[in-house]
Amino acid sequence: MSVASTLANTDTDKLNRLLAVSQVITRRLDLKALLREVIVQASELVSADRCTLWLYSPDRGDIFTFIGQGLDEQVFRMPLGRGVAGVAAMERRTIVENDPYNSPYFNPAMDRQSGYRTRSLLAVPMESHEGRLLGCFQAINRLDESREDGVGAFSDDDVELLTALSSIAAIALENSMLYEEQQRQFQSVIVTLATSVDAMDPTTANHTKQVTGISVALAKQMELSEKAVERIRIAAILHDFGKIGVPDTILTKPGALDEEEFQMMRSHCLKSILLLRKIAFRRDLSDVPDVAGQHHEKLDGTGYPFGLRGDEITLEGRIIAVADVFQALTQTRPYKKGRSPREALSVCRQMTQVYTDHHGRTSGVHLDDLVVDALEALLDRWQGDMTFFEAESGWEQMLSGGGA
Repeated sequence: MSVASTLANTDTDKLNRLLAVSQVITRRLDLKALLREVIVQASELVSADRCTLWLYSPDRGDIFTFIGQGLDEQVFRMPLGRGVAGVAAMERRTIVENDPYNSPYFNPAMDRQSGYRTRSLLAVPMESHEGRLLGCFQAINRLDESREDGVGAFSDDDVELLTALSSIAAIALENSMLYEEQQRQFQSVIVTLATSVDAMDPTTANHTKQVTGISVALAKQMELSEKAVERIRIAAILHDFGKIGVPDTILTKPGALDEEEFQMMRSHCLKSILLLRKIAFRRDLSDVPDVAGQHHEKLDGTGYPFGLRGDEITLEGRIIAVADVFQALTQTRPYKKGRSPREALSVCRQMTQVYTDHHGRTSGVHLDDLVVDALEALLDRWQGDMTFFEAESGWEQMLSGGGA
């Protein structure tokens, strides 16, 4: 085979590898998932033992990383201009150090801290198509089986490959960051709306936050997927949104509601569904309106607004129903004292079977026993600590635009 043919095959192999990497990383929208995938692909592409992607923080004027091989997701920060990655980012240039301990840029403190020995290092800045600094790739220790210590030097080919990957990753990263920004905006808006609805009735303050936290904790306890957990979080936040269409005089009435008022109060579930259907939810959240409106449905079909029975109620709806009942039982209101978590659990357990109350009235099955089992497991683990549920809601982070 001629030298020209060999070079052509080498170039084709590089292109195919880059195309394959591009297809993998451009499918990722979740920022952490994208970063994990990018560093794995970067390591394989240039045969590095480890790879880290440092991100630029314009607000702080430094670079930081929380995902890298050999890291434990702790956030590490470094000023621009410090260390090889910091210099490469600040000066927007590629740096190759195949003898880092004799480099004026290399900072051996990380090696001393971790016990790891850096023998070769490649840093490539990452910029947007508009020329904005996004971060810096850093590949460490070029693997070379021909050497006794297994580590060789980064080559011009490695520089070319990592530079090309940096350009591809920059596009994916910008898309992911835009997606996350939109998510933060969406979450802060819906939490603000839910807070406004709760404010209409001071007697049920924090009800939505607590129902959200309990629902999310139950979903995680039942090992639902991340997407299902997020769907439940959004539906729980919005489950009482229809109360915006219920008169304040009914929401805040201190005594018992008459039949007409009771029907008006019950209408908030249907109102939630109809109002939320006007929102253009993304595809994986398209059933949020229906889930949000199911928290007063009962397994025996006696609930509202549609009298759904058994599996006609989504699992997400059944989870929020348990969370709603449990929260209402434990919350102290002007007309009643809240029960202890264990007492409330006992009532929820009773509602998973046919029972006769103290008035002699027989009731059918209202709540899903598997969801109540999950609630009991959570209370056992956290010893009835209700503050755990508030933390699980992610409420304050979403309200501030920080994400759940």
